Amino acid sequence: MKKRICCFLLAFLLALVSCVSVAAAEQTGAQLPYVTDAAGLLSENENMLLEKMAESVSKKYGVGVYIVTVEDYRDFHSEGVYKATYTIYHEYTMGEGPNRDGIMLLLSMDDRDWAMFCFGSRCEYAFNSYGQEKLEKVFLDNFGENDWYGGFEDYVKECSVYLEKASAGKPVRASLFFPILIVIGLSLLAAAAIVAVIWQKMENVSEKATANAYVSAGLRLTEQTDCFTHKTTSSRKIERSSSSGGSSHSESGGGGSGRSGKF
Repeated sequence: MKKRICCFLLAFLLALVSCVSVAAAEQTGAQLPYVTDAAGLLSENENMLLEKMAESVSKKYGVGVYIVTVEDYRDFHSEGVYKATYTIYHEYTMGEGPNRDGIMLLLSMDDRDWAMFCFGSRCEYAFNSYGQEKLEKVFLDNFGENDWYGGFEDYVKECSVYLEKASAGKPVRASLFFPILIVIGLSLLAAAAIVAVIWQKMENVSEKATANAYVSAGLRLTEQTDCFTHKTTSSRKIERSSSSGGSSHSESGGGGSGRSGKF
C-alpha cells in the first residue's frame, strides 16, 4: 500500500514539474541563453555575470536582452549581418512573453561587423529609431578598443535604463528643443527679409556706384577718369571632413527594426 502511495506521489510530482516546464517554455521559449559567446570573447566568469545581469533585466521588464557573438555571420545568412541577427532571433525563438519581445546585439568577428535587432511592440516602444542610434554609442567605443565585457555590460545596463523609462511611460525620445529653436530662427530670418524688402522700397535716395549717375543729361565733360581707391576681398575656410573608425545605419526587416555597421 505504501509503495502504491509513493508511486502515486512520484507520478504527481513529475506531472507537476512537467506542467511548470511547459508554462515556463510558453513564457519564454528561447532556445539560447541570454549570452551566447560562440566566438569565445568572454571568460567563464564574465559570461556568467552578464547572463545573470541580462536575465534580471529581461524578467523585470518582460523584454529579452540578448548578446550573441559568432565568428562569421554568413554562417546564418549570407546577405548581411542584420539579416543574420534576426534569422538567429527567429530560428531560436528568442524573446520574452507571448509576443517574444526582445533586443539582440550580435558581434561577428570575421570582419568586425555588428547588428542590433528589436522585435515586438513593447521592445520597439522602448527602443525606437532614435533610441537605437543613441544606444549604440554606449558600447561601440568599447568594442573599438576590444573591450568586450565592458561593451556588453554597458549595453545591458543601458537597456535597463531604456526599459525603466518606457515602463514609466517616458521612453527615450529626441528632444524637441533644437527643432523648436530652428523654427524660431527661420521665422526671425523670414521676418527680417520682409522688413528689408519694405525698407528698400521706402528709400527714395540711394547711393550710386559711379559718378555718371549724378551727371545731368546736358552736361558735357572734357575729361573723365576712374580713380582706384580700394578693393574688398573675402575668404572662406574649407573644413576637412573627419572620418571615424566605423559606420552604422538603420535597418528594418524580420518583423522588427535595428541597426548595423562596423566596430
